Amino acid sequence: MNKYELGIVDTRNIIKTLQDVYNYDFKNYALTFFKRRVEKTIINHNLKDADGFIRKIELEKEFFEVFLQEICVENTEAFRDPSLWRLLKEEIFPQTIKGSTSFKIWFPEVSSGDELFSAAIVLKKLNLLDKVQLIASSISELDIEKTKQGIFDPKKTEVNDANFKRVFSDENLPDFYKIDGDKARWDTSLIENTKFIKQNIIFDDYPKGIKLVLFRNQMIYYNQILQERFIKIIYSSLVPGGHFIIGNNEKIDYWNSEKDFSLINKDESIYKKKLS
Repeated sequence: MNKYELGIVDTRNIIKTLQDVYNYDFKNYALTFFKRRVEKTIINHNLKDADGFIRKIELEKEFFEVFLQEICVENTEAFRDPSLWRLLKEEIFPQTIKGSTSFKIWFPEVSSGDELFSAAIVLKKLNLLDKVQLIASSISELDIEKTKQGIFDPKKTEVNDANFKRVFSDENLPDFYKIDGDKARWDTSLIENTKFIKQNIIFDDYPKGIKLVLFRNQMIYYNQILQERFIKIIYSSLVPGGHFIIGNNEKIDYWNSEKDFSLINKDESIYKKKLS
């Protein structure tokens, strides 16, 4: 694959174009990550340079949607970090959902659907799926449609199966998916009652009354400004006592953040919104 490297001026021009034309503001994404994604898009679509990218973005809404999908970071596997899913299965889900009349779980970025289907499977196994409202959002309409269809890369099946065995040692994950040619598909009945939201980049139409947010390994691609903005949105979306689960390499650390959240499990990066 040929290499192409964006300069800082080209990068700023692309960010300005995306905001001017589509009102999507990427300036607070981690710069190195954003540059890499644009460079990859330029190469993958045989564009000559940044100007070619800009022209195509300006003229083709369909290409903009493709770019949104390519800039979203896919989860690498289902049941990633099985210790977390065991904790959800054995403690958090049974203790928090039992007796609840309205339990909402929000997945702010379903770039691949792995976390959404992982949660749905655990809830199904616990006979709790019908007691929960799953809410899934993404900036990419293409990712939302792919998730609704349950499509995932069959190359993931081996690691997915192994992870699942570490959560449910006596069960089989293939009960919940099937191989269809060069694609694998989850059982979409698991998400038939899921609410999907096409979200903009600053999440200004976020859901309310949420009791659990799963947003792992995503904020590392934001700069500090966007991280803090998003965490405050999560805070506003959560009910008092609601849980917020992030990636093991992420943390909530901003001025006065200790007033908003308590870290209740350091190993799994689980936070809880304080009651007052």
